[in-house]
Order: sequence, then structure tokens, then C-alpha cells
Amino acid sequence: MDKDTVQEYLNRCSKCGGCQAVCPLYGETQSEPLVARGKLFLIKNYLDGELDLSPKMMDLMNLCLLCKACTVQCPNSIPVDELVLSIRQEIADQKGISFVKKNVFQHLLQNNGRLTTAAKGAYLYQHSGLQWLLRKTHLLNLLPGGIADKEGLLPRMSRSPFRAQIPQIISSPHPRLRVGYYTGCLTNYVFTETGRAVLQVLKNHPVEVSIPEQWCCGLPALANGDQESALQLARRNIEAFQKAGVDVIITDCASCGSMLRQYGDLLGSEEARSFAGKVIDFSRLFDDLIDFEPGEKEVKAVATYHDPCHLRRGQGVAEAPRKLIRAIPGVTFQEMKEADRCCGAAGSFNLSHYHLSTKIGRRKALNIRNSGADIVTTGCPSCIMQIGHVLELEELPVQVMHLAELASKTYGE
Repeated sequence: MDKDTVQEYLNRCSKCGGCQAVCPLYGETQSEPLVARGKLFLIKNYLDGELDLSPKMMDLMNLCLLCKACTVQCPNSIPVDELVLSIRQEIADQKGISFVKKNVFQHLLQNNGRLTTAAKGAYLYQHSGLQWLLRKTHLLNLLPGGIADKEGLLPRMSRSPFRAQIPQIISSPHPRLRVGYYTGCLTNYVFTETGRAVLQVLKNHPVEVSIPEQWCCGLPALANGDQESALQLARRNIEAFQKAGVDVIITDCASCGSMLRQYGDLLGSEEARSFAGKVIDFSRLFDDLIDFEPGEKEVKAVATYHDPCHLRRGQGVAEAPRKLIRAIPGVTFQEMKEADRCCGAAGSFNLSHYHLSTKIGRRKALNIRNSGADIVTTGCPSCIMQIGHVLELEELPVQVMHLAELASKTYGE
């Protein structure tokens, strides 16, 4: 976004304060610089030369969930999340990116071999006894940066990547569609059960599935101002799915899906726009293109649903997941209060701002408890990690799972 466009949006702000009512950060802190109105004021003063990119300014720009709640609420249609991303890119251009982030975005996420090695290292940490020892002896408490608390967010890593466990092509006798499956990093390295559930559901429908080699969607890099790394990853993914010759590309991750759908605007090419136009969420496949055909097994459960920010507000998908839940035999759907309020995960926000993220998450846990559900389902692996963590902290016996996992239970396999 160029500076003239940014200025135009900034000038629209009427300082009405409507953003306060929906901002999860303001709800927990009552801090004006954290709400959209405050951030826009700071950005405007920076562009007018009244402020510089001080450490305080940079910290405040990082304190944003990018949940889009304020953007939807704004009566003047100001895309606050895009303005925050633009100032983050300005910070990256002027101040650079930290050594750790630069290596993650430019070397780790762009090399699947290195990423797999890192995931295997995390798996060994969890299964070699080292994790148990460090927790038992409380040695993690001696490390700086609240490592002991953040380590609790580390999910159980898979022994091997999901994409290494399955063929690249899964045929169907009479396919109506050739579906490309973008697995994302978390399904590939952590939630392999989600990937298997997606394939289990697809296997019971008339589609052929292609799962080509693929890379990180680029959202972590873009959210931290490294647009060039995001563009490089986008080009690789576009090329991979072009070669696969698919009719539609499904995702099981709201964040990945939202990012993939931005490729057209980010790159501006016809190939990128064609790719982005094919991307849909897993739930929308059964709402827009084919009818959901559940199995014969009933799933006796009361289920509620959490709207991922990047799905409801990022992609405008709200009814499709709920329709899918209601179509699952035996499931009673119970809407929770504030279903579309951010859970606090926001990518790596729960790592960089653990305690604030946890406060936001506890509010979500309370709403889940009050719904009376014994299962909470959603469409984002990052949300699953966060919600599972806060449910554990609150000692609530509610199971959290991906929507595809709930749907797959009907086939009884």
C-alpha cells in the first residue's frame, strides 16, 4: 500500500471510538494506543514527521492481532489491519528484521528440508525425555522471556510430516472435481490427524485429490514486514499447484486460506489471480461445489464452533462450517457467545505476548464452558492450539478438534 493511499485512509478516521467495543486487546488492557483509533493516530503522526520509529512505537505496532474486528466495525471502511501491515513493512525496511526472524523467513520457511529437520528436533525433544526432565526439574523457569509458560504451547509434534505419509494423488472412481489440498505447516508437522480426517471425508465424495510439494503460505513473513520472503513463497506455491492442474484448492487452515487468497493482489499477475480464485476453505467445498454425504455412524455430542478471524472476517465464511456441523448425524449444535471473537492466538502473537494472549483466550474458554458443549470445533490449527491450551489451564473437560475431524467420525473408520 503506497503512502498516499495510507494517508487517504488515515484521514477518514473520525475518532468515533467504535473500534474500542470490538478490540480484544483493548478489552483486556483499556489502553488507547492498542485500539485501532490509537494506532491510526500514531501512524499519522509518524507519516507527518511528528514521531519516529522508536522502540516504543515499534512495540505498539506489533501489539495487534490483525483480527480485522475493527475493520469490520469501522463506519468509514478503514482497513486497519492493512495499515498496520504497511507500517510493519516500513519498520522492516527502515530498521531491518531481527536475526532470528530473518533466518526463519528467508532460510527455514523457504526450505522444506530444513523445516522438516527442525520439526524432527522438536519431536525428539518431546519424546527423548528431555522435555520431561526440564519440566520436572523446573529448569525452564530459569530461562528468560517466560520460556516455561510459552513451552506449554508447544503441540505434540508428528514423528514424520503428513505429506511424507501419503501419496501425492488420491484417485476416485468417478471424480467430479480435481481438488488440490494445501495442507499448511501445522497440519503437515503437528496435526496430521486433521490431514487424515480431511482425506477421509474427501474419499467419501466424488473428487480426485492432488497434494503437490508446497511451502509455507508466507503469512508469518508478511505479518512481520518481510514482504519479499512472502512473495517468494507465493510464487513457489502458485507454480506447484499450476503444475498439478487442479480445479479448486482447499485449505484446512483459515490463516493459510486467507493468505493464499491474497496472492492475486500481492503479485498482481494473471497466474496469481487465477490461483487465488481457486482457493476455498474445506467447509465451503461442501457448501458451494458438492453436497456433503456423511457416513452412517452417529456422533453423540454437543458441539460448539469458534470462528477463526481469518475465516469469518478474512474470507467471509461463517455459515458453511455451521451447516456442515448440523449435517453430522447425532451432533447437537450449540452456538457460543462471542463465537467470532479472537481467541488470542494470532499466529505467533501468543508466543511474543503470552500473558496478554492467555487473558484473551480465557474469555474464549469461559464462553465455551457456558455453551454446555463437550466438543469445540474450528477451522484453524493455530486456534486449536490456543483454545486447547486455555481449556487445559482452566481445567475444562472440553475436546477441541478441527471441523474435518468431527465430520470424519461419521464414517466410523
